[in-house]
Amino acid sequence: MSRTTKLAWLAVLVPLTALILTSCARIGDKPADPRMEVKLLLDNYVDAMNRSDSTGVVAAYAPDSQATLAGLEHFVRGPQSVAWPNGEGLLPMGQNAYQIDSLDVVPIERNHTLALVVYSVDPSDQDIPAFHTTATYVLEKSGAKWQIIHAHVCPAREE
Repeated sequence: MSRTTKLAWLAVLVPLTALILTSCARIGDKPADPRMEVKLLLDNYVDAMNRSDSTGVVAAYAPDSQATLAGLEHFVRGPQSVAWPNGEGLLPMGQNAYQIDSLDVVPIERNHTLALVVYSVDPSDQDIPAFHTTATYVLEKSGAKWQIIHAHVCPAREE
C-alpha cells in the first residue's frame, strides 16, 4: 500500500472513529431531569412578577421568544408582551399577586421541555375575586440556563 493510500485511509478512519466513540458516549448518557431547574426558573419568575420587577420577568425569556398573553379584550403577542402586559407599560407596583398552584414539567428532548402551569391570581383590586390563569411554556436550555422560548398564558375557565 502506498503512502498516499495509507494517508487517505487514515484521513477517513480517524474522523469515523471519533464519530463512533462520541456517539457511543451519547447513547449511554442519561439526560438530566430538568424538573427542579424549571421549577426554580418559574419560582424566580413569579417572585419577579410579585415584586413588579420587569427586568426579572424578561430575564426568564430567551431574547427571541414569542409570547401570547390574553388581555381583557385582546391578545398581545411577541417579545414586548412580556415586559408590557396588555399594552399597559412596565409592570405597575401593587399589581396582582401570583402563586404557582401546579406545575407539570414534560421533557421533550435533551435541551427542551414543556412546562404546564396553573397560577392563582389575587387581584390588587379588592372588588375582583381571585382567579386562575393557565400557562404553557416551551423552554430551551442554553448552557446551564433554562429560558422560555414560547409562552401562551390565558385566564382559566372558572367553574
